[in-house]
Amino acid sequence: MRRWLVVLAACGGGPKPAADAPAAAAYTAHSSSIAISSDGASVYVVNADADSVSVIDTQARALRSEILLAPAHPAVDDSGAYTPAVMPRALALSPDGATLYVTGERAGAVFAIDVATGAVGAPIAVGSEPIGVVVSADGASLYVACSQDSTVVKVDAASRQVVATAQVTGEPWALGFAPDGSLAVSIFMYSGVAGAAVIAIDPAAMTVAAMWSIPDTAPRGDPRLAHGQVRGLYDVATRPGTDELWVAHLMLGTDTAQPALNFESTVFPSLSLFSGGTYARTLSIDAQDVPGIDGSFADVVSGPHAIAFTPDGDFALVADTASEDVLAVDARGQVEAALLRPLPGHMPEGIALSPDGTTAYVDERNTADVAVIAIDGSAGIALSLQGAIARLAADPMPAQMRLGQHLFFSANSDEYPITQNHWVSCASCHLEGRSDAVTWRFAQGPRDTPSNAGGMIGTGFLFRTADRTQVQDYWRTINIEQGGSFDSTAQADLLAALETFVDHAMPLPIPPTTDPAKVARGMQIFNDPAVACSTCHSGPRFTDSGAGNPTLDLSGPVNLHDGTASGLGTCVTTGYPDVAHADIDGDPRAACMFDTPSLSGVASTPPYLHDGSAPTLHDVLEQTRGKMGDITSLSADDEDALVEYLRSL
Repeated sequence: MRRWLVVLAACGGGPKPAADAPAAAAYTAHSSSIAISSDGASVYVVNADADSVSVIDTQARALRSEILLAPAHPAVDDSGAYTPAVMPRALALSPDGATLYVTGERAGAVFAIDVATGAVGAPIAVGSEPIGVVVSADGASLYVACSQDSTVVKVDAASRQVVATAQVTGEPWALGFAPDGSLAVSIFMYSGVAGAAVIAIDPAAMTVAAMWSIPDTAPRGDPRLAHGQVRGLYDVATRPGTDELWVAHLMLGTDTAQPALNFESTVFPSLSLFSGGTYARTLSIDAQDVPGIDGSFADVVSGPHAIAFTPDGDFALVADTASEDVLAVDARGQVEAALLRPLPGHMPEGIALSPDGTTAYVDERNTADVAVIAIDGSAGIALSLQGAIARLAADPMPAQMRLGQHLFFSANSDEYPITQNHWVSCASCHLEGRSDAVTWRFAQGPRDTPSNAGGMIGTGFLFRTADRTQVQDYWRTINIEQGGSFDSTAQADLLAALETFVDHAMPLPIPPTTDPAKVARGMQIFNDPAVACSTCHSGPRFTDSGAGNPTLDLSGPVNLHDGTASGLGTCVTTGYPDVAHADIDGDPRAACMFDTPSLSGVASTPPYLHDGSAPTLHDVLEQTRGKMGDITSLSADDEDALVEYLRSL
């Protein structure tokens, strides 16, 4: 018989009894990709890949309308790229139900939609890559998390103008009102420090009131026991009727080195709980096959993305993007209560419950539909699938790209051999197709996770020491790190779809807001031959990788650069060192000769260098002073300008 225990040691004892719980917070809204009207008649869901919002009639279980946020749906351009102009990511209804606010990640704006007419107001410019959005209880203000600017902005609903801005550290992602009335902001990536954080903002003053930290969890012996660095804080939500704030995230087991590092010791799905603003505990999965150890979740799930509570707060329903399921957690006992898998579609990113708590609606982004789930709470909780509702009249994303998107974000091993037992997807480490801001102990040495955003075309060789040449080569990563069983010949069509998506439908980040004067000055410095940045970081993708070797012959010249103390000084020789190894074809690669990375979208990929040893771009410049060009002569102002230029790329 399974013993139901919280997987990690708690701070401050066990769950608070219901009798001791405070009165329900007056307003517990949180950002989501899907929302439901107060009467339960309409469901609203963003179509990130179609630049639209769909309105679904819950009675007819049919698409009522699709509201376009751009002049037209996205389409493949002459270069083969598919890039949404708006990419809506989250939405929030005003308390009176009259206005729907939608963030546009690539538009840098919030869109206000008149619910009655479907009319879209003029975009409200808020900052770079807005994600989460919530509306105050009185409807007077909305709050938006601008991930690339590290800001949370307050917008006056009447004037539709930004009236205040709070600066935070890291990438703000999800927003929710905490039990004490403060605005809780999940920091998606928070590199350079231990642990991760939810930041509390005073919504009236727009000042940071507190930082609620989620600690990293140290190894606990067997590497399959849930532990690691906290990353990917996708959602934050208040449990009704309590002082608890719940956060959905990952833990990454970066302490384990290859070959011991495998699919079940790499990434762990987690829910962290705060009580009264104090970290309480983290819930995670069983250590499979480790005798005497039980986690909070009996089943392996992966990629927790969104949380929705039943109205009484007794159960949390979690949409898991990678394992493609909905996990029900007994919120009082803090253990798994039910699991619904498989879902009818792919890539679940949001979940919303009907006002009476009897039905859940799940945003299935990849298949452009909404799954409908019946909730039976008569004895515990039981989930049953009621079908799916198509939400697009026609999908503008080509089928090949959709398949590649599914493969990249899915850990559904029942469907494709991309992992074992629903553990790891490509997106488990390449969060949002970018980085996870950690350094892994790979066989070649310590390796920071690079971004896939913008695709691999034009970046030359792949891997830090030019070990591969194309996305299709990553079947080896799937088989080694993810525990998959890909056959590169028999399943070449799947690898081709994966390549098409990564190279053509994963756009570069929108750069953070920068100072134009500083950027212009920084570009001059970057291109100054004496400083020598552009000597190696050249061309459209700012890399000389593959220069002089257009066919990317792995046995030919690869333009590797000396990373020893006499070179750039980036080679790791102590602790867990860089080592000599072979590329994918068996050609030798020296331990400390490195490929030039692309600088496209570099602002979104801290920490830096192949081993992640430089937390910021300033640290990169300081670490390489005297080892490349004339950086030693740069003044502090010059260095600031150079960094501002790099941030603009």
